[in-house]
Amino acid sequence: MTDTHAPPDIDFETLASEDDDHFKSYRIFAADYVLIAVFAMLFGVVFLQFFTRYILNDSVSWTEEAARYLLILLSFAGAIRCQVMGSNIALEFVDKYYGRAITFVHLFALAATIVLFAVLAWSALELIQRTAFQNMVSLPFPKYYLYATVMGLVLVNLCVMAAQLARRTLAIKAS
Repeated sequence: MTDTHAPPDIDFETLASEDDDHFKSYRIFAADYVLIAVFAMLFGVVFLQFFTRYILNDSVSWTEEAARYLLILLSFAGAIRCQVMGSNIALEFVDKYYGRAITFVHLFALAATIVLFAVLAWSALELIQRTAFQNMVSLPFPKYYLYATVMGLVLVNLCVMAAQLARRTLAIKAS
């Protein structure tokens, strides 16, 4: 039996030029180096955990907890970067159905996200107050260090979103 379907033609030059255009416009900010550093620490801790558990058969006890907390910090810090760049996950196919009302849908989504992050900040404050005297299980640090850092990152993201909401609202009023 012969295959009558030919493989699709791929224009590698066009793909390469699109990649070049994308990376020429890509900017790295000073805050990105903090994200890279946290990711590198996470990578190092997970590698240490893998190496000691599966190669040496004697895992280091603190690596799992440290990896969990570094992943939490990386998530909240990365959310700030995504919010600033506008690269959060979105249902773009829904945008086609709203037409002119899409700006109001985006404003509503941004306002709802602001409410969510305000609740997150309040919850982090509650956790800080409740765990002020508790240490982490295997690391010699109080738990509220993690919660305070998360609350700080949430507040930074909240400020970014509030500025974006104000900017978009003023742009709508101006037009």
